[in-house]
Amino acid sequence: MLRMFLALAAMTVLLLGASAAEANRLPGILAPPDGPWPEGGRFSVFLCSKDDTWDACGDKEVTPEQRHAVEQRLREMPRLADFRYQDKVESWTAMVKEAPELGEVLEENDVPEGFHGRLLQWSDAAAFDSVAKALPGVSSTYVMPAFFWEGKADISITLCDAGGGRELCKGRGHVTATERAAIEALLKRARGVKRIYFSDRTHDMWVTKQFVARWSQVIERDPQDEDDDAEPRSLEEYFESYHIKLDDPKLAKSIVDAVKGLPGVAQVQ
Repeated sequence: MLRMFLALAAMTVLLLGASAAEANRLPGILAPPDGPWPEGGRFSVFLCSKDDTWDACGDKEVTPEQRHAVEQRLREMPRLADFRYQDKVESWTAMVKEAPELGEVLEENDVPEGFHGRLLQWSDAAAFDSVAKALPGVSSTYVMPAFFWEGKADISITLCDAGGGRELCKGRGHVTATERAAIEALLKRARGVKRIYFSDRTHDMWVTKQFVARWSQVIERDPQDEDDDAEPRSLEEYFESYHIKLDDPKLAKSIVDAVKGLPGVAQVQ
């Protein structure tokens, strides 16, 4: 009996030792990095569709000649990357991927065809926007700065929140401590996870304000949008989130699939 007890005790020590060693190898939860803010931004140049309401279109659909001319002019512009054309179906698919809720209100024909890509220098945004929107066959343009987490993380996980205006978790309150612990445990043990950052409401507010400030530096805001700033958002209206850096970005899908169904998770991108 004594020998059995000693054997069991030894096994327990080994198991606890293995668990401690494993815990030391698991990534911890880090505070967000101070920076830098990524340079550049993204652009979309949308083309005129049939029965388009944009003034630039004049109720006329873009012609094949105009489409080709727009593509050629954009290709001539310096410091562009990831330049690509998307037809209506591809544009709709990409938009719904970024914002799944839009799939419930928009059909494929509601989304115009166009050209999309990246600006390597955000300082080029105003000039690019001015040239692109003046091209015949272009209905509208859209440029926006790079997001803070680009290059720093491959996956972003927004947590449920009772006070957030985006209503990502309808019908429920704030993520619980138990739910948060389960999310962190999965992330720590997921294959390929290199770093895990946690962004609280204060950091989310800082990121949002910095993003708007960069956007406003080069893009003239629509006067109709000025009312949005009449009542500044309170801290409770911002969100908590995890941001995951992977050894290999190709591993993202398996982690996204595992996390998106967990209680307390509002959105995974």
